[in-house]
Amino acid sequence: MPNIKIFVSNRIDINSVQVINPIYMPIACGAVFSEIELAMQGDNTGENISELRNMLGEFTVQYWAWKNMDLDYYGLCHYRRYLVFSNKYFRKAKYQQMCQEAFLETGTMQKYGLDNEKYIRDLISEYDIVVNEAVDVNHLWTPQGIKETVYEHWAAHDGIFINKQILPVLLETIKSKFPQYYADACEYMNGNMHRGYNCYVMKRELFYKLNQFQFTVLFTLKKMLENSNLLEDMERTLGYCGEIMYGIYIYHLKKTGKYKIKELQLVYFEHTVLPDNKSSYWLRKALFRLKEYTEGICYVLFPKGSARRTFAKNIYSRVISNKKR
Repeated sequence: MPNIKIFVSNRIDINSVQVINPIYMPIACGAVFSEIELAMQGDNTGENISELRNMLGEFTVQYWAWKNMDLDYYGLCHYRRYLVFSNKYFRKAKYQQMCQEAFLETGTMQKYGLDNEKYIRDLISEYDIVVNEAVDVNHLWTPQGIKETVYEHWAAHDGIFINKQILPVLLETIKSKFPQYYADACEYMNGNMHRGYNCYVMKRELFYKLNQFQFTVLFTLKKMLENSNLLEDMERTLGYCGEIMYGIYIYHLKKTGKYKIKELQLVYFEHTVLPDNKSSYWLRKALFRLKEYTEGICYVLFPKGSARRTFAKNIYSRVISNKKR
């Protein structure tokens, strides 16, 4: 049996429900900043970049796994987002890239196959790479409406996620450091199939190449841009660059035709801490379903980055609880 681990990036300020399956290994992202002793492995032991959590997000967990674990397959997911390990195909809400559930709990773990160790091991062992599905950007809403290419999709989040001026700098850095990826990087960015969220499982050799690609470019960009306004007020810009490179890397591997690749759905869990009482549980569940079914309208009325969206989110948080998770 191959040695497989899927590392789950967890926040240090939320005591999230964990999937009951030994394949999943919860890791505290940015553990170096925790003021209390954590109940899970942190990303701040051995060789690590835990202090870059605010800049790189879950990539500090990926880096820790790369430098400190010896496995046959390495995987990554997020405390709210998981690959769906089920032989069923689930409905997705309009403008969404993944299935959605109100709570991460026993029932939803079972529904999406997260608790089925044997099924997950057997499926992963058949492939070189297991990744989330790519999504057509023509079906995804942005603050500037629907866009036609991956490049335009990211540029439309200018001033919200990233400074769009980083995009040509990223491509030029890839050209300089990894010219073998450059043509595919341009094809991916000028195409319409977007693959984000950094959720995958892959063989050791491919995982190592992914890390060499991403972190060489990210550390080069960090050094280049530390005194630049391209990172000003948007600290997570480099994390989003890493996400773009994840999509580029998988695109490149698919184009070679050398690897067995399996694409799976993603599932998103709105709440990863269960409420103390049933009334709160059902209120959150009802509000989540209302939010899910009105998402398309909300993208138009409350675009990302707008004061209206922030106001609406604050109201939503107050309604469900003053301890929203």
